Amino acid sequence: MNKLIFCIAILIFPVLGYSSIIKKDLSDAIKDNSIKLDAENMGSYTGKTTQLKLTNLTKTVLQVKVNIGVILKPEEAEYQPMVLAGEEIIVVMPSSTASIEVMTFCGNSPKWGPSKGLHYSFSHLASDTLMKILRFIKTNSLFDDLGQHAVWAITNKHDLSQIYDPGRDVLSKKLIELVSQNTGRPLPSYYTMVADNQVAGQPAYVPKTLKIIAEFEVLLEVPKVLTLGIYNEEGKMIQKVFEQQEFSAMGHRFSVEFEAENVPAGMYYIRLKEGDKITQEKMVKAE
Repeated sequence: MNKLIFCIAILIFPVLGYSSIIKKDLSDAIKDNSIKLDAENMGSYTGKTTQLKLTNLTKTVLQVKVNIGVILKPEEAEYQPMVLAGEEIIVVMPSSTASIEVMTFCGNSPKWGPSKGLHYSFSHLASDTLMKILRFIKTNSLFDDLGQHAVWAITNKHDLSQIYDPGRDVLSKKLIELVSQNTGRPLPSYYTMVADNQVAGQPAYVPKTLKIIAEFEVLLEVPKVLTLGIYNEEGKMIQKVFEQQEFSAMGHRFSVEFEAENVPAGMYYIRLKEGDKITQEKMVKAE
């Protein structure tokens, strides 16, 4: 206990020796030349990936908030910009340098994944739309692929169907709805799992569909024999969910997981059929 008190005292007493502490957002501190920024990537692009070194150019103690939506540009144009999203806070003493590791996302999916040690500098602030999405991401701690695909839906207009994690179904749908509301784009009729690439020096986004998830609801007034499956453009069933199965007179909900990793790119059809009659159909795209 005494050691803890001693450590806290070491951190606090130097700050208390100054008459005032000025609070600033990082973007404002850079623009008014209060802070010099040097950013270095630690070899990834989602999660806590980047170290910021902040040098206080003033004679006053600065409390700096790494405000949401700061975008950093790489020293080499082939690499992706980084979008800051964590709102970390750091105190920087006068004429001193302090470091902090921050949460980031990729800001341009076709660009290369960052190499460890790659340096970045301040570029600009994100749009209001991206800011709203980043706040939702931070509030719900979505600093992973789910948050990344939401960012790409804004920065690169990726399909909203990719903002989905089956393990976080409700939260995913709330995020999709927020993006839809703020962009005017329609809600997706199905969800897509795609491959990401965290290998440095390669494109961060690889347009390869791994899985497509679709939901069907049907109300049967009388018992019926139904078939549910995935069909190619020639009308051949390539993946069966169930076939010639009897269902009672009531409401039914079906979830389909189309394993698309090894199928050719193109359009496919998830069909609910009664005999040869198609009762419901979703057209889906595999990349």
